[in-house]
Amino acid sequence: METTRSCQEWIRDLAARSQLIAGLELEASLDPTALLTRDALSLASCPAHCRLIVRAIERLLSAPGPASLEYSREVLRRLIQHDTYGAFAELAGYEWLGRCGVEFEPQVQLAPSDVLGVAGSMLDGKIRGGPYFDIKGFGFSGRLARRLQEKLQANFPNEQVLVSGSWDIALAAFEELIRSTSRIAGELRTERYIKHGRLEIRLQKRQPITVSSRVADPYRLARENARFAFADAQQFTRNESFVSLYVIHPWFNAATIGNDFGGMDATLTRSLARRTFMQFSNDPTPLADICDRVAASATMGDASRLLSAIFFVNVWPTDADTRVTQEFPSWLYLNPRATHPVTRNAVWLLGPEAQGVRFDAFADDDY
Repeated sequence: METTRSCQEWIRDLAARSQLIAGLELEASLDPTALLTRDALSLASCPAHCRLIVRAIERLLSAPGPASLEYSREVLRRLIQHDTYGAFAELAGYEWLGRCGVEFEPQVQLAPSDVLGVAGSMLDGKIRGGPYFDIKGFGFSGRLARRLQEKLQANFPNEQVLVSGSWDIALAAFEELIRSTSRIAGELRTERYIKHGRLEIRLQKRQPITVSSRVADPYRLARENARFAFADAQQFTRNESFVSLYVIHPWFNAATIGNDFGGMDATLTRSLARRTFMQFSNDPTPLADICDRVAASATMGDASRLLSAIFFVNVWPTDADTRVTQEFPSWLYLNPRATHPVTRNAVWLLGPEAQGVRFDAFADDDY
Protein backbone atom coordinates (compact mmCIF):
# COMPACT_ATOMS: atom_id res chain seq x y z
CA MET A 1 0.00 0.00 0.00
CA GLU A 2 1.37 3.41 -0.97
CA THR A 3 1.82 5.70 1.99
CA THR A 4 -0.03 9.01 1.80
CA ARG A 5 2.34 11.82 2.77
CA SER A 6 0.96 15.19 1.69
CA CYS A 7 -2.23 16.94 2.76
CA GLN A 8 -3.42 17.16 -0.83
CA GLU A 9 -2.79 13.46 -1.40
CA TRP A 10 -5.00 12.55 1.51
CA ILE A 11 -7.91 14.75 0.50
CA ARG A 12 -7.66 13.29 -3.02
CA ASP A 13 -7.86 9.81 -1.54
CA LEU A 14 -10.90 10.70 0.57
CA ALA A 15 -12.56 12.43 -2.40
CA ALA A 16 -12.02 9.32 -4.52
CA ARG A 17 -13.93 7.34 -1.89
CA SER A 18 -16.87 9.74 -1.71
CA GLN A 19 -18.62 11.96 -4.23
CA LEU A 20 -19.92 14.06 -1.35
CA ILE A 21 -16.39 14.79 -0.15
CA ALA A 22 -15.28 15.45 -3.72
CA GLY A 23 -18.08 18.00 -3.95
CA LEU A 24 -16.57 19.97 -1.07
CA GLU A 25 -13.65 20.86 -3.40
CA LEU A 26 -11.05 21.17 -0.65
CA GLU A 27 -7.86 20.22 -2.47
CA ALA A 28 -7.20 23.68 -3.91
CA SER A 29 -7.49 25.25 -0.44
CA LEU A 30 -4.65 23.13 0.97
CA ASP A 31 -0.97 24.04 0.83
CA PRO A 32 0.53 21.77 -1.87
CA THR A 33 3.83 21.58 0.05
CA ALA A 34 2.27 20.67 3.42
CA LEU A 35 3.02 17.19 4.72
CA LEU A 36 0.89 15.14 7.06
CA THR A 37 1.70 15.00 10.75
CA ARG A 38 2.41 11.65 12.38
CA ASP A 39 -1.17 11.34 13.67
CA ALA A 40 -2.61 12.24 10.26
CA LEU A 41 -0.26 9.86 8.45
CA SER A 42 -1.36 6.97 10.69
CA LEU A 43 -5.01 7.58 9.82
CA ALA A 44 -4.39 8.26 6.13
CA SER A 45 -2.41 5.04 5.76
CA CYS A 46 -5.23 2.88 7.16
CA PRO A 47 -8.14 2.13 4.77
CA ALA A 48 -10.49 1.31 7.65
CA HIS A 49 -9.93 4.69 9.28
CA CYS A 50 -10.37 6.45 5.94
CA ARG A 51 -13.67 4.62 5.52
CA LEU A 52 -14.69 5.72 9.02
CA ILE A 53 -13.97 9.36 8.14
CA VAL A 54 -15.95 9.07 4.90
CA ARG A 55 -18.95 7.57 6.73
CA ALA A 56 -18.83 10.37 9.30
CA ILE A 57 -18.70 13.15 6.69
CA GLU A 58 -21.48 11.60 4.62
CA ARG A 59 -23.60 11.24 7.75
CA LEU A 60 -22.96 14.88 8.65
CA LEU A 61 -23.83 16.11 5.16
CA SER A 62 -27.14 14.24 5.31
CA ALA A 63 -28.02 15.52 8.79
CA PRO A 64 -30.61 18.23 9.40
CA GLY A 65 -29.59 21.77 10.27
CA PRO A 66 -27.82 24.56 8.36
CA ALA A 67 -24.33 24.03 9.81
CA SER A 68 -23.52 20.64 8.27
CA LEU A 69 -21.90 21.82 5.01
CA GLU A 70 -19.52 24.43 6.40
CA TYR A 71 -18.71 22.30 9.41
CA SER A 72 -17.81 19.36 7.18
CA ARG A 73 -15.36 21.54 5.26
CA GLU A 74 -13.90 22.97 8.45
CA VAL A 75 -13.47 19.65 10.28
CA LEU A 76 -11.78 18.05 7.26
CA ARG A 77 -9.32 20.94 7.02
CA ARG A 78 -8.48 20.57 10.71
CA LEU A 79 -8.15 16.81 10.38
CA ILE A 80 -5.70 17.04 7.50
CA GLN A 81 -3.70 20.13 8.39
CA HIS A 82 -3.26 20.99 12.04
CA ASP A 83 -5.71 19.43 14.52
CA THR A 84 -5.88 15.76 13.62
CA TYR A 85 -6.48 14.60 17.19
CA GLY A 86 -9.45 16.86 17.93
CA ALA A 87 -11.02 16.65 14.48
CA PHE A 88 -10.76 12.86 14.31
CA ALA A 89 -12.33 12.57 17.76
CA GLU A 90 -15.33 14.61 16.59
CA LEU A 91 -15.73 12.64 13.38
CA ALA A 92 -15.31 9.29 15.13
CA GLY A 93 -17.94 10.26 17.70
CA TYR A 94 -20.38 11.20 14.97
CA GLU A 95 -19.61 7.99 13.07
CA TRP A 96 -20.25 5.89 16.19
CA LEU A 97 -23.64 7.52 16.68
CA GLY A 98 -24.40 6.98 13.00
CA ARG A 99 -23.51 3.28 13.07
CA CYS A 100 -25.88 2.88 16.04
CA GLY A 101 -28.71 4.40 14.02
CA VAL A 102 -28.92 7.46 16.25
CA GLU A 103 -30.58 10.49 14.68
CA PHE A 104 -28.99 13.79 15.64
CA GLU A 105 -28.62 17.39 14.56
CA PRO A 106 -24.95 18.41 14.47
CA GLN A 107 -23.42 21.76 15.42
CA VAL A 108 -26.15 23.41 17.46
CA GLN A 109 -25.66 26.99 18.63
CA LEU A 110 -27.21 27.81 22.01
CA ALA A 111 -27.77 31.18 23.65
CA PRO A 112 -26.39 32.23 27.07
CA SER A 113 -29.81 31.55 28.60
CA ASP A 114 -29.48 27.89 27.57
CA VAL A 115 -25.91 27.11 28.70
CA LEU A 116 -23.50 28.09 31.46
CA GLY A 117 -21.33 30.03 29.02
CA VAL A 118 -21.79 33.79 29.23
CA ALA A 119 -21.43 34.08 25.43
CA GLY A 120 -23.49 31.01 24.60
CA SER A 121 -21.87 27.95 23.07
CA MET A 122 -21.71 25.83 19.93
CA LEU A 123 -22.39 22.21 20.86
CA ASP A 124 -21.51 19.24 18.69
CA GLY A 125 -25.11 18.17 18.52
CA LYS A 126 -28.47 17.16 19.89
CA ILE A 127 -29.92 13.65 19.82
CA ARG A 128 -33.42 13.49 18.41
CA GLY A 129 -35.65 13.10 21.45
CA GLY A 130 -32.61 12.99 23.71
CA PRO A 131 -29.81 15.07 25.22
CA TYR A 132 -27.43 17.64 23.84
CA PHE A 133 -23.86 16.39 23.56
CA ASP A 134 -20.32 17.47 22.87
CA ILE A 135 -17.46 15.25 21.66
CA LYS A 136 -13.82 15.35 22.77
CA GLY A 137 -10.80 13.11 22.53
CA PHE A 138 -9.71 11.23 25.63
CA GLY A 139 -5.96 10.87 25.15
CA PHE A 140 -5.43 11.92 28.76
CA SER A 141 -2.06 11.50 30.49
CA GLY A 142 -0.64 9.11 27.90
CA ARG A 143 -1.00 11.63 25.10
CA LEU A 144 0.62 14.39 27.15
CA ALA A 145 3.47 12.10 28.23
CA ARG A 146 4.16 11.35 24.58
CA ARG A 147 4.12 15.06 23.67
CA LEU A 148 6.54 15.81 26.50
CA GLN A 149 8.88 13.04 25.38
CA GLU A 150 8.77 14.17 21.74
CA LYS A 151 9.50 17.81 22.57
CA LEU A 152 12.41 16.84 24.80
CA GLN A 153 13.71 14.31 22.30
CA ALA A 154 14.04 17.05 19.66
CA ASN A 155 16.83 18.54 21.81
CA PHE A 156 18.84 15.29 21.89
CA PRO A 157 19.09 13.81 18.37
CA ASN A 158 21.94 11.47 19.36
CA GLU A 159 20.56 10.28 22.70
CA GLN A 160 17.30 8.95 24.06
CA VAL A 161 14.78 10.58 26.40
CA LEU A 162 12.59 8.34 28.56
CA VAL A 163 9.52 9.55 30.45
CA SER A 164 8.71 6.89 33.01
CA GLY A 165 7.84 6.38 36.67
CA SER A 166 4.23 7.37 37.27
CA TRP A 167 2.11 9.32 34.77
CA ASP A 168 -0.64 9.63 37.38
CA ILE A 169 -0.30 13.39 37.74
CA ALA A 170 -2.62 16.28 36.97
CA LEU A 171 -2.95 17.15 33.30
CA ALA A 172 -2.16 20.76 34.21
CA ALA A 173 1.18 19.57 35.61
CA PHE A 174 1.95 17.76 32.36
CA GLU A 175 1.04 20.87 30.36
CA GLU A 176 3.35 23.00 32.50
CA LEU A 177 6.19 20.52 31.91
CA ILE A 178 5.55 20.70 28.16
CA ARG A 179 5.76 24.50 28.30
CA SER A 180 9.05 24.17 30.22
CA THR A 181 10.86 21.80 27.85
CA SER A 182 13.72 24.26 27.19
CA ARG A 183 14.50 24.47 30.91
CA ILE A 184 14.11 20.73 31.42
CA ALA A 185 16.40 20.00 28.45
CA GLY A 186 19.07 22.19 30.03
CA GLU A 187 18.78 20.29 33.31
CA LEU A 188 18.96 16.95 31.52
CA ARG A 189 22.20 17.91 29.83
CA THR A 190 23.73 18.41 33.26
CA GLU A 191 21.92 15.95 35.50
CA ARG A 192 20.66 13.36 32.97
CA TYR A 193 17.84 12.52 35.40
CA ILE A 194 14.97 14.65 36.69
CA LYS A 195 12.11 13.68 38.98
CA HIS A 196 8.87 15.67 39.10
CA GLY A 197 6.79 14.17 41.88
CA ARG A 198 6.39 10.54 40.81
CA LEU A 199 7.25 11.29 37.18
CA GLU A 200 10.80 10.48 36.03
CA ILE A 201 12.62 11.93 33.01
CA ARG A 202 15.88 10.30 32.00
CA LEU A 203 18.49 10.93 29.32
CA GLN A 204 20.50 7.92 28.17
CA LYS A 205 22.53 6.58 25.27
CA ARG A 206 20.51 5.15 22.42
CA GLN A 207 19.93 1.44 22.81
CA PRO A 208 19.01 -1.19 20.17
CA ILE A 209 16.16 -2.22 22.48
CA THR A 210 14.75 0.02 25.18
CA VAL A 211 12.76 -1.31 28.12
CA SER A 212 11.06 1.20 30.39
CA SER A 213 8.63 0.76 33.24
CA ARG A 214 5.67 2.78 34.41
CA VAL A 215 3.65 2.68 37.60
CA ALA A 216 -0.11 3.04 37.06
CA ASP A 217 -2.71 3.86 39.69
CA PRO A 218 -6.11 4.73 38.15
CA TYR A 219 -7.55 5.95 41.45
CA ARG A 220 -4.69 8.37 41.94
CA LEU A 221 -4.94 9.60 38.34
CA ALA A 222 -8.67 10.22 38.81
CA ARG A 223 -8.04 12.10 42.05
CA GLU A 224 -5.35 14.28 40.48
CA ASN A 225 -7.72 15.15 37.61
CA ALA A 226 -11.03 15.28 39.46
CA ARG A 227 -11.99 18.60 37.83
CA PHE A 228 -11.17 17.40 34.32
CA ALA A 229 -14.78 17.45 33.02
CA PHE A 230 -15.37 21.05 34.13
CA ALA A 231 -12.77 22.68 31.90
CA ASP A 232 -15.47 23.05 29.21
CA ALA A 233 -18.42 23.62 31.51
CA GLN A 234 -19.54 26.62 29.45
CA GLN A 235 -21.22 24.01 27.22
CA PHE A 236 -23.36 22.44 29.94
CA THR A 237 -27.03 23.04 29.19
CA ARG A 238 -29.30 24.68 31.76
CA ASN A 239 -32.71 23.45 30.64
CA GLU A 240 -32.18 20.00 29.11
CA SER A 241 -29.90 17.04 29.65
CA PHE A 242 -26.30 17.19 28.46
CA VAL A 243 -23.75 14.39 27.84
CA SER A 244 -19.99 14.72 27.50
CA LEU A 245 -18.87 12.12 24.96
CA TYR A 246 -15.16 11.23 25.26
CA VAL A 247 -13.64 9.33 22.35
CA ILE A 248 -11.19 6.54 23.19
CA HIS A 249 -8.76 5.29 20.54
CA PRO A 250 -5.51 3.37 21.13
CA TRP A 251 -3.46 5.50 18.73
CA PHE A 252 -4.00 8.71 20.68
CA ASN A 253 -3.10 7.79 24.24
CA ALA A 254 0.30 6.04 24.24
CA ALA A 255 -1.38 2.75 25.22
CA THR A 256 -2.65 4.11 28.55
CA ILE A 257 -6.32 3.72 27.57
CA GLY A 258 -7.55 1.12 25.14
CA ASN A 259 -7.18 -2.43 26.42
CA ASP A 260 -8.65 -2.37 29.95
CA PHE A 261 -5.80 -4.56 31.19
CA GLY A 262 -6.69 -5.76 34.67
CA GLY A 263 -9.79 -3.54 34.60
CA MET A 264 -7.67 -0.40 34.92
CA ASP A 265 -9.48 1.57 32.22
CA ALA A 266 -12.85 0.78 33.74
CA THR A 267 -11.53 1.83 37.15
CA LEU A 268 -10.18 5.12 35.81
CA THR A 269 -13.28 6.08 33.85
CA ARG A 270 -15.64 5.13 36.67
CA SER A 271 -13.56 6.96 39.27
CA LEU A 272 -13.46 10.11 37.14
CA ALA A 273 -17.21 10.00 36.58
CA ARG A 274 -17.99 9.34 40.21
CA ARG A 275 -15.84 12.24 41.40
CA THR A 276 -17.43 14.52 38.80
CA PHE A 277 -20.96 13.65 39.88
CA MET A 278 -20.54 13.35 43.65
CA GLN A 279 -17.44 15.11 44.89
CA PHE A 280 -18.63 18.46 43.53
CA SER A 281 -22.43 18.23 43.53
CA ASN A 282 -22.74 20.67 46.45
CA ASP A 283 -19.45 22.52 45.98
CA PRO A 284 -19.88 26.33 46.26
CA THR A 285 -16.48 27.03 44.65
CA PRO A 286 -16.82 29.49 41.74
CA LEU A 287 -16.80 27.60 38.47
CA ALA A 288 -14.86 30.48 36.93
CA ASP A 289 -11.80 29.27 38.85
CA ILE A 290 -11.28 26.60 36.21
CA CYS A 291 -13.53 27.74 33.32
CA ASP A 292 -13.23 31.42 32.47
CA ARG A 293 -16.16 31.46 30.03
CA VAL A 294 -18.91 31.17 32.64
CA ALA A 295 -20.74 33.67 34.83
CA ALA A 296 -19.12 34.61 38.12
CA SER A 297 -22.20 33.36 39.97
CA ALA A 298 -21.93 29.78 38.62
CA THR A 299 -20.54 27.20 41.04
CA MET A 300 -18.91 23.82 40.73
CA GLY A 301 -22.06 22.33 42.20
CA ASP A 302 -24.19 23.91 39.46
CA ALA A 303 -21.97 22.40 36.78
CA SER A 304 -21.81 18.99 38.43
CA ARG A 305 -25.60 18.67 38.51
CA LEU A 306 -26.01 19.89 34.90
CA LEU A 307 -23.72 17.18 33.50
CA SER A 308 -26.27 14.40 33.01
CA ALA A 309 -23.86 11.69 31.88
CA ILE A 310 -20.32 10.96 30.77
CA PHE A 311 -19.90 8.58 27.86
CA PHE A 312 -16.51 7.01 27.08
CA VAL A 313 -16.82 5.58 23.55
CA ASN A 314 -14.50 3.06 21.89
CA VAL A 315 -14.45 4.20 18.25
CA TRP A 316 -12.08 1.59 16.77
CA PRO A 317 -13.40 0.79 13.25
CA THR A 318 -15.34 -2.45 13.21
CA ASP A 319 -14.02 -3.26 9.72
CA ALA A 320 -10.33 -2.81 10.58
CA ASP A 321 -7.99 -5.72 9.84
CA THR A 322 -6.49 -5.39 13.31
CA ARG A 323 -9.22 -6.31 15.77
CA VAL A 324 -7.25 -6.28 19.00
CA THR A 325 -9.63 -3.76 20.53
CA GLN A 326 -12.80 -5.39 19.26
CA GLU A 327 -13.85 -6.44 22.74
CA PHE A 328 -12.80 -3.19 24.39
CA PRO A 329 -15.99 -1.76 25.91
CA SER A 330 -17.58 1.66 25.94
CA TRP A 331 -18.84 3.03 29.25
CA LEU A 332 -21.86 5.24 29.91
CA TYR A 333 -21.94 6.71 33.41
CA LEU A 334 -25.21 8.32 34.48
CA ASN A 335 -25.28 11.11 37.04
CA PRO A 336 -27.62 10.10 39.90
CA ARG A 337 -27.74 13.72 41.09
CA ALA A 338 -28.40 15.31 37.70
CA THR A 339 -30.88 18.16 37.39
CA HIS A 340 -31.92 16.71 34.02
CA PRO A 341 -31.17 12.97 34.30
CA VAL A 342 -30.61 10.54 31.46
CA THR A 343 -32.02 7.07 32.06
CA ARG A 344 -30.49 3.73 31.13
CA ASN A 345 -33.41 3.03 28.85
CA ALA A 346 -32.91 6.21 26.82
CA VAL A 347 -34.01 5.41 23.27
CA TRP A 348 -31.09 7.30 21.73
CA LEU A 349 -28.70 4.52 22.74
CA LEU A 350 -30.70 1.52 21.57
CA GLY A 351 -29.06 0.08 18.44
CA PRO A 352 -27.05 -2.96 17.36
CA GLU A 353 -23.65 -1.37 17.99
CA ALA A 354 -24.75 0.00 21.36
CA GLN A 355 -25.49 -3.39 22.86
CA GLY A 356 -21.93 -3.70 24.17
CA VAL A 357 -22.08 -0.45 26.12
CA ARG A 358 -21.62 -0.88 29.85
CA PHE A 359 -23.90 1.25 32.02
CA ASP A 360 -23.40 2.45 35.55
CA ALA A 361 -25.93 4.68 37.27
CA PHE A 362 -24.23 4.46 40.70
CA ALA A 363 -27.55 3.23 42.06
CA ASP A 364 -25.98 1.74 45.19
CA ASP A 365 -22.91 3.91 45.24
CA ASP A 366 -24.34 7.41 45.66
CA TYR A 367 -23.13 8.80 48.94
